[in-house]
Amino acid sequence: MFQDVSFAYPQRPDVPVLRGLSMRLNPGESVAIVGSSGSGKSTIAALLQRLYEPSRGIITMGGRLLSATEVSHLRNNVAIVSQSPHLFDASVRDNITYGTEGALQAQVEHAAKLAHIHDFVTELPNGYDSNIGDKATLLSGGQAQRIQIARALMRPAPVLILDECTSALDPANEAAVIDTIRGIKDGRTTLMITHKVPVMRMCDRIIVVQEGEIVEQGSYEALMARRKVFYELTTAGEWA
Repeated sequence: MFQDVSFAYPQRPDVPVLRGLSMRLNPGESVAIVGSSGSGKSTIAALLQRLYEPSRGIITMGGRLLSATEVSHLRNNVAIVSQSPHLFDASVRDNITYGTEGALQAQVEHAAKLAHIHDFVTELPNGYDSNIGDKATLLSGGQAQRIQIARALMRPAPVLILDECTSALDPANEAAVIDTIRGIKDGRTTLMITHKVPVMRMCDRIIVVQEGEIVEQGSYEALMARRKVFYELTTAGEWA
């Protein structure tokens, strides 16, 4: 829960990014955070990861102050899939199991199947032992992203944050990843920073952020029928 949260980046303390923002995510709910570039939506994800602390206001998770939560506990309970895959010059297996100790091969393959990457991996010369190269140069963007998703699925984290994770994918890979998200979001509290309409439509609720404030929220259909900010952004091609 965000309660009256304001934030400005340390490099530009005089430029507010969030302005008294308050919102609540219910357990098991899937919520899309949308808005034009610079609206503050990715900052919300950064604050939830404690990459920064709010300038004002409080953030709680599971009834606990986020500022008082140990980083190790946070990492065990929040899985992140970011826009740019953070992969290493190591095997597919090592990249999927990074941050998860004692993972069994069956668990690795299960996560890979959920992320729609298992079939591709098994076709590699050394399967899960295949090295992906420096900065994943031996993979396509879609393949690299789905390995990152498989890594997030290795841990049974109750909270999943997807920060523009389909933005760099071609239509076929995007469709596969969206199918993955649809299947894995049940039973988790899922926050999706997105500008993809199919992702928005699968969410229980859409929160529209503009200039660091929540200006409206509701389902895709309800927001379109309201014909206000979300409708204007959609018809203007903001999500194209």
